[in-house]
Amino acid sequence: MKSWPCCLKFHCCIEKPEGLCSYDYKMLWFEFKARKSTQAAAFLLKLCNGKKDKYLLLKMIYLADRAALEKWNMSITGDEPYSMKYGPVPSNIYDLTKGGIRNGCEWDRVIETQKPEILVLRSDPGTDELSEDEMELLRETFQKYKDFSFENMKAFCHELPEYDPSVGAGSKPISISTMFKSLGKPEQVSDVADAILEMERLKIAFGE
Repeated sequence: MKSWPCCLKFHCCIEKPEGLCSYDYKMLWFEFKARKSTQAAAFLLKLCNGKKDKYLLLKMIYLADRAALEKWNMSITGDEPYSMKYGPVPSNIYDLTKGGIRNGCEWDRVIETQKPEILVLRSDPGTDELSEDEMELLRETFQKYKDFSFENMKAFCHELPEYDPSVGAGSKPISISTMFKSLGKPEQVSDVADAILEMERLKIAFGE
């Protein structure tokens, strides 16, 4: 894999690393990678002949991230998932589709949201942020879910063990501990947390 995540959300008791005095080390998640997320979304859109229902594409991205966590203990996009009315959603990418995040992201140049809620590929951002394994996982995700209708996908995602049906019309973050428990590997949380915290130490040491 090309890169490790920089933050993780978990609910274990661990020592707060020196230099992270303002950091909420009990509530962490992977670092969201906006450019890589744009490339992942564009990669899926190319497989969809350039356009896809926004809801269905967001779910494909979520399911690819979920599969990556299961295989590699890290996600592709680093996006924090939320339970919402129609199932789990990659929250930052969802905001990108609504024009809610910028920070120099390529999203607007690459992907356009058209009515009624269709995502259209405008340009090719390349794949330099994605590894071969990640692209293969995105292909597998596309093949598995490409024929799902809105109702099929909603029913499927509502059955995922990490989904919180009590969310109603609101939203609620899915913690990393909940996710790993749902994947049948809760013992991995502390190991990944240790790796993440070490990366935070290195970032501080090098002034990043």
